[in-house]
Amino acid sequence: MSLFGKIFQAVTEEVKLNEQESFAGIALAMAGADGNVGRGEWDEIVNYMNRLSLYDNYSGAAFDKLFDKLFRILKKEGPGSLVEKSVAALPSDLRLTAFACAVDIATSDGVLEEEEKDMINQLAELLTVPEKTAISIIEVMLIKNKV
Repeated sequence: MSLFGKIFQAVTEEVKLNEQESFAGIALAMAGADGNVGRGEWDEIVNYMNRLSLYDNYSGAAFDKLFDKLFRILKKEGPGSLVEKSVAALPSDLRLTAFACAVDIATSDGVLEEEEKDMINQLAELLTVPEKTAISIIEVMLIKNKV
């Protein structure tokens, strides 16, 4: 392997996420699914992080580090890759919560773009959300956010 091959291989090594990063990664990937993380979507992510006991021990600096890592993945590899990495590290007891959070974020601006619909379908499949449950969650969020 060439010198540059070794350098770039080291740079592109598989990034592992922890539980907190994986949940936030799903939320951020959904917000960025349409190519833009809007202010309303960002506010929804922050609201979720503030309410979940999963982040009780996180300080401002820890949140900055967490989102720096996630934004790097989002910008470099795209929302689909961030979702895959996040789902791989997400505990099973957080899967429905993460799905509901993602749908809430996607619909928070009152518009559901095609990219967001595709991401919701991808998430439902990767998180193994039963179809009836996924439909119920989506319907509730559509009502909540007046889409």
